Amino acid sequence: MSLTRMLTEIIPIENLYAASAASRDFIKTMSIIFSSSAIISTISSSTLIWMILRSPQRLTTTRHRILFGMAVGDIIFSLSFAVYNAMMPSDVNYLVWNAQGNQTTCNVTGFTSIVGALMSSLYNCSLNIYSLAIVKYYKTDSYIQKKMEPFLHGVPIVISLAFGFAQLATQGYNSDGSLGTTCITPIYHPPHCIGIEDGQVREGFEIPCGRGSDGPSEIIFFVAFTFVVFVSPTTTGVTLGQMYRHVSRQERRMGRYGEGSLDHSVPRENNNTTTTASVDGGNGVNSMMRSIVTFVKSAVGGLSSHSNSNQNSSTSRVVMVKARAYTAAFFMTYSWYIVISVLNGAGRETPLVMGYLAAFFTPLQGFCNLVIF
Repeated sequence: MSLTRMLTEIIPIENLYAASAASRDFIKTMSIIFSSSAIISTISSSTLIWMILRSPQRLTTTRHRILFGMAVGDIIFSLSFAVYNAMMPSDVNYLVWNAQGNQTTCNVTGFTSIVGALMSSLYNCSLNIYSLAIVKYYKTDSYIQKKMEPFLHGVPIVISLAFGFAQLATQGYNSDGSLGTTCITPIYHPPHCIGIEDGQVREGFEIPCGRGSDGPSEIIFFVAFTFVVFVSPTTTGVTLGQMYRHVSRQERRMGRYGEGSLDHSVPRENNNTTTTASVDGGNGVNSMMRSIVTFVKSAVGGLSSHSNSNQNSSTSRVVMVKARAYTAAFFMTYSWYIVISVLNGAGRETPLVMGYLAAFFTPLQGFCNLVIF
């Protein structure tokens, strides 16, 4: 029997279960790991939101508002994976463990996974751009709020929702088991559709084969995938590199020529939002320390330019260190998925261990963000 004939013959239902047993066991293990990590991340991001809203500054600072948006994006993303495949369509239950849903639930989990992944990754970019504006370009908080912040929120929200609804409109949320635990396959071609024409529904199933093939769902998925895998990592890496280079240069200059050699163009009307206290989360201890510093300043009658330079240099380093930590969390969670995507694109098989690592780390950004905060 030729390979062409094998790929065009309809596979009997009883053979589907036998042929898919090994894949089903693998997907089951992946799903349990992925969903467990997603639940941890959802709880962590919810805790982060609670801490932000309970802090003295709440949502009055740009940094807290960006972290709030990042946490919301992570919750949306994590919730799509936190149900142990229960929302996957039952048509593929011979391949996907615990698949009990239908096309509607598949649309929901696909939409939330795309929107959440884009929103959380692009908010990482916003956080680094915000930090770069403070560290390198010495922008005041009032300037950032008026000129930059609408874009720091608008870009992640608009882009993520645009791609989410575009895939929904082109029937791009499907599950054929190739992407395991979520419904983001652009075109529906599971094993039971082999030998079935596009648009036809095989007897005993509900979803038409070839669903999503009539529109540009593959193109939309590829562009969204590019944002998550290439655009966001490149942006966060470049901005962090610029911050590190600037702070290192300032510190070398201060060590070589003294504090008076530093750039004194740092504006002073930051409304206490770019101080070390706000960078560290704005808890009660930091607020008390900031009050003590303010009292000392007024008692002395103002600090010298050398002291201002030292404080600005210290604040820049704190902001950079925080940005570096959030960037490291982003790469730690998404790097496994990026490597797997590159391997698949090159036609190479993904090692099982790497698949398990990706399932464990990919949903954990919320947990990492909570630890850093």
